[in-house]
Amino acid sequence: MAHRLIRIEDTVKVLTFAVSVLGFLSVVREVELWYSLAFASLFFLSVSFEYRRTFPLHGWFLACMAIGVILLTILRMNADEFISLVVGALLMLLAIKLLGAKRFRDYMQIYLIALFLLIGSALLSVEIEFLLSFVCMIFLVTVTIVFLTYFSQDNTLALPASAIARIASKASLISLIAIPVTVVMFIILPRTSYPLFHFLNRGAHASTGFTDKVRLGNVSDIQEDTTVILRAHMERVPEDLLYWRGIVLDNFDGTSWTSLHSGGPDSNRSPRMTGRQVKQTIYLEPYGNRYLFALDKPASLSLRYAKKTSALTYTLSEKIFRRIRYESASTLSDLLPEQRIDRSAYLQMPERALAKTRDLVKTLSSGGTEEETTQAILRFLRDGEYRYSLKDLPVSGNPLEDFLFRYKYGNCEYFASAMAVMLRIAGIPSRVVGGYKGGYYNDAGEYYLVPQKNAHVWVEAYMESRGWLRMDPTPGGIENFVSGPSRDLFFRVKLLMDSMNYYWNALVINYDLAKQVSLFHTIRSGIRNPRLHLSVKSGAVVRYSAALACLALVILAIRRLALRRRVPHERILKDFLKRMARYGYRRNRSEGLEEFVARIQDERTREKAFRFVRAFEGYYYRDKRLSKEEIKELRLLLDLGKRQ
Repeated sequence: MAHRLIRIEDTVKVLTFAVSVLGFLSVVREVELWYSLAFASLFFLSVSFEYRRTFPLHGWFLACMAIGVILLTILRMNADEFISLVVGALLMLLAIKLLGAKRFRDYMQIYLIALFLLIGSALLSVEIEFLLSFVCMIFLVTVTIVFLTYFSQDNTLALPASAIARIASKASLISLIAIPVTVVMFIILPRTSYPLFHFLNRGAHASTGFTDKVRLGNVSDIQEDTTVILRAHMERVPEDLLYWRGIVLDNFDGTSWTSLHSGGPDSNRSPRMTGRQVKQTIYLEPYGNRYLFALDKPASLSLRYAKKTSALTYTLSEKIFRRIRYESASTLSDLLPEQRIDRSAYLQMPERALAKTRDLVKTLSSGGTEEETTQAILRFLRDGEYRYSLKDLPVSGNPLEDFLFRYKYGNCEYFASAMAVMLRIAGIPSRVVGGYKGGYYNDAGEYYLVPQKNAHVWVEAYMESRGWLRMDPTPGGIENFVSGPSRDLFFRVKLLMDSMNYYWNALVINYDLAKQVSLFHTIRSGIRNPRLHLSVKSGAVVRYSAALACLALVILAIRRLALRRRVPHERILKDFLKRMARYGYRRNRSEGLEEFVARIQDERTREKAFRFVRAFEGYYYRDKRLSKEEIKELRLLLDLGKRQ
């Protein structure tokens, strides 16, 4: 097979297009569609120009295009979309630079714009994909600049593919060195809770989420959203206790629930709750509202500026438009103790008459106690002829009675609203709690993943002298809220992939000053108390040692495989140079083979070395792969090179 020579100029152009595509892919999800379409069109046009080696667009015309893009961006500028507009303008400038003839300066400008696009993508959304884009960009730009240096010295230079590959592999080592340095700098550079350019970050938020007003039928929109709302790093708990408390609603106008009395400030007297204590580290995704979610019943929450209410809910003063992290401590209990309440606030009824509902409650209560009436209403809704559905929900002027007496199907809002109103008719104070139910436990990361579709509404009924008792009248559908053995392999793989997102958020995005100080304290303690290292169990030492040994074997195997895959003429030349080194003759880096052999002092050795070199060069420079016979001949000449 022939060794085709590859022009360095062509290599630089291909790598430049690759850098440009990577810059485009890093921001394609964040810019308007017309930016993407315009870039794609101009990109393919520039490829055709390069292929034909003609550039019909003059420099002054491209400069006018660039000025037009900048002026248009300035005219469209606004505070909310500042970064996305700048990124879009950079994308257009990159496409314009690709259209023209290129010199060293133009190539460097293209690489710089691509790097700015990558930085802009981080300001818009720092997802785990950014890490992959960052590593690829560093490798590509480094290798491309090395080839560009060759090109700037000789723009007609052409090399065999093997030489191109060697240059690329050696240039990539620079990037490999840069990566650990970058990691170290990331760990040790000082952190601050008040980033200087924080105002530049645009927080994307989910399209749906809980609001201050829950209208019957609205939660179904959230329940069809599969995006993640939160991840909670914690131990596994029984699935029937997975309720994520967020908002408490107490006022019902017949179609919607709002909060009038349950959002009062906490009295700083934490209720004495009994139950299992569970700590969670929660990573809440941006969703466009102020409520913080935690496992029911959250006794404390770590965010300094979070406002706690008497109903054990937590809110921020501003809406959440970027991912946040906080810790919560909850007591797993159905009961929230409270001795005294304003009964009239939780017995409020809508103005419209609910005659049928009142008759139904009268039948169900039949003179029983509060607890008996509560259980009767719960069984009627959860275990009766009603069914759970997200489709064709009753939406009318009187949706509650339409649900109870006409349709007899609905989602959690209808079941919870019906029970809360029926309890109030029976004289039992009640309120509605909004949040999420269930979640998928990720064993790899030891956290619960809770999607938006797990949005849920349940009821709290006030039991005299005891407190608020959680009641969930929504029937069935539990498989939609929790993980279980029925999940298929694809779903498990999806959870495993989500672990990458979780650790990216936990270890990179949320690496703050507190974690930095904690890390330094750990290192300092280890240095001051070296005896701590001796406490490692022998089993762990064996496991780590075995892992290191396996890693070393893998590295050696890869190295041997790489040596075997070396091009035949490279192996033969390497063997020749090793043999000459044993005779005491070492080739200088910039020295040609004939120049090297000419300075061999021993005449007989020099003659045989010349014979090998001439044969080798005759085969190598004809631009063909060595045949088996030719390799055998060179080996024979190499053997004749031994001292007699």
